[in-house]
Amino acid sequence: STIPEGLDRGDTCEVIDGQSLKPFPGPNHTFKTHNGIRTFSSRREESSELLLQNVEAVESFAFVLENLSKVFGVKLDSVAMFCEPGGKSIAFNLNRALHFNLRFFYALHFMPNKSFSPECYSYWYMTMAHELSHNLVSGHNKEHGFYTESFATHYLPRLVELLASLS
Repeated sequence: STIPEGLDRGDTCEVIDGQSLKPFPGPNHTFKTHNGIRTFSSRREESSELLLQNVEAVESFAFVLENLSKVFGVKLDSVAMFCEPGGKSIAFNLNRALHFNLRFFYALHFMPNKSFSPECYSYWYMTMAHELSHNLVSGHNKEHGFYTESFATHYLPRLVELLASLS
């Protein structure tokens, strides 16, 4: 499969600073999804309206992130999603908090009223492994690659169990 137009990515993880994101209240004004994942919109470009118009996608992504957090043993209070419609970051790790861009989930995997494919879970599984590796090393080098592969290998049996339970 090919990368959808406009979703190409550079060579590095662009960490988005805290000043570029603002808490998104959501339809319930809790600033979190149904399962407690913090949600942010972009200050650089208007994304609050986009988030409000796509609550089903937000909640669907929250479900995927919750399941993967369980696979890796990550607490949900260290997971967040953000929406930056024009940004190139798929995800980033800021102070050991993992942030995932709804824009990429929406473009690559979201289908209204559909269950999620193994491809969806494998994509976000590897993304989470990559970001978790930044808890151990900040750069993108052989050491980072080693830790990403180690996370992916170690937790693969749990991912297989999750996928079996969802089918």
